Amino acid sequence: MSVYVPLLGFLWRMLESYDVDPSLAIDKALYRPGEKSSYAERISSAEYNSILDRAATLVNDPAIGLRCAQFVHPSHLGALGYAWLASSSLRSALLLFERFHRIVNEQIEVRVQELPDRIRISYGMSPQPSQPDLLADGQLAILLRLCRLNFGTHLQPIEVNLKRPRPPDPAPWLEYFGTVVRFGQPEVSLAISTRDADTPLTGSNRELVHIHEEMIQRHLMKLDRNNILNRARLSIMEQLPSGRVTEDGLALALNMSKRSLHRKLRENDETFRSLLIQVRTDLAGRYISGDEYSITEIAFLLGYSDSSIFSRAFRNWFGCSPTQARKQGKLADFTT
Repeated sequence: MSVYVPLLGFLWRMLESYDVDPSLAIDKALYRPGEKSSYAERISSAEYNSILDRAATLVNDPAIGLRCAQFVHPSHLGALGYAWLASSSLRSALLLFERFHRIVNEQIEVRVQELPDRIRISYGMSPQPSQPDLLADGQLAILLRLCRLNFGTHLQPIEVNLKRPRPPDPAPWLEYFGTVVRFGQPEVSLAISTRDADTPLTGSNRELVHIHEEMIQRHLMKLDRNNILNRARLSIMEQLPSGRVTEDGLALALNMSKRSLHRKLRENDETFRSLLIQVRTDLAGRYISGDEYSITEIAFLLGYSDSSIFSRAFRNWFGCSPTQARKQGKLADFTT
């Protein structure tokens, strides 16, 4: 399991806010502001948890998790953060986070529960870190900060549950979350009202959301290299613009024989053709929902040599032509 390196950015600033030298907790090889990590974009969850252990020891503040949230910026979450900012509502942002949170931290488990009067976001951690209370405080506090960045600082949750025992001085938690916070609960969760969740957001930009979703999906597929279906989908996505996507080429890209590829796909109830159609329909829906590409450009991006061939395929998939879909603005029918 791994963690997105830019997350260390807000930990660095948080330690500075305590007048603590961040380099005492964060190794130079892992992160320095403005410098490229020698670990590329990810570090192991074990390394991240060790940094949290050292930070907690250096600061010795039981409310350190809440302090972290003050320094979080959407850029620390990469493409997921930018897609969050462009979401049309908190509901859509939270559902997006549920789908793609692994791009940020693979050890965190997120579940969104839609109830009649509220949307509840529950957190789990696997494996359990050595600082579960710190991490849980931080996750809920950061989530609320991100919601407030989109909605406004006046947003208040209607329910906050923490597993940790009630601290001797609960004031920092009550001040940040409000009086709805409850300690010693069986789950770590936060809920906002349905009314707030569905309020249209002024920063909404559907095209940006789709662009960043595609980037996130590519990254997740790279994380799931052991999953043959994701590896195959990623390879197809990379080869599509060349117009030469074949089963032989896919097998070669995955370093296996065509027979082995056929067998592995069959074990997952898939075929080369079914995967190719899945990738094309998903990308076609995303591209057609925006206006950054013309119909002809989309056809070539999906590996078609002629836009008329693409248009016939699109009609078979969605029941109308690409031009009709774009003019009628039937975006919800083509994206998830």
